[in-house]
Amino acid sequence: MLYKIVKVIITILTHIIYRFEVTGKENIPETGRFLLCANHIHAFDPVVVAVFSRRQPRFMAKKEVFNNALFGAFLRAIGAFPVDRGTTDMQAFRKSMEILNNDHGMLIFAQGTRMEGFEDAKRGVALFALKSGAPIIPIGIRGNYRIFSKIRINIGNAISMDKYQGQKIKSELIDEVMEMVTESVTKQCM
Repeated sequence: MLYKIVKVIITILTHIIYRFEVTGKENIPETGRFLLCANHIHAFDPVVVAVFSRRQPRFMAKKEVFNNALFGAFLRAIGAFPVDRGTTDMQAFRKSMEILNNDHGMLIFAQGTRMEGFEDAKRGVALFALKSGAPIIPIGIRGNYRIFSKIRINIGNAISMDKYQGQKIKSELIDEVMEMVTESVTKQCM
């Protein structure tokens, strides 16, 4: 309920402050699990992607932003959960798998931090997809987030995990999926 209210308010505010050009919304499935994988250029990216998603995606946020009780409560209300980026956070991993196994969607910024382009993406998105069978939907975000500037969000075609089902998850398989993800997200950023 709170998510829907926040989405309406943020939608109105973002449309006043920025000019959006969004393509490919239809690529986000109406049912079932999915992984949105986007480049990360600004702190507002999770909010902006959530506003334009057909369904509420859950997402990880660095644990430090939950230190503020009010902001932490807001983040939890809109579907965020903490991750310790300095370790292999098994609690965040289990929470992610629970979300996907319950046929919800997740938003992942595979780079783990804000940067231009889509370099140094972490392999977790491929692991989540391979373990859950969730398709990966690549998203490219372009813009500078200056007031009244244009921000482009390109949502690409899903990368299916069907052909990998039943295979043992090895490093080479994760690398193969990550290569497709990197190529797809980079293409959406152009």
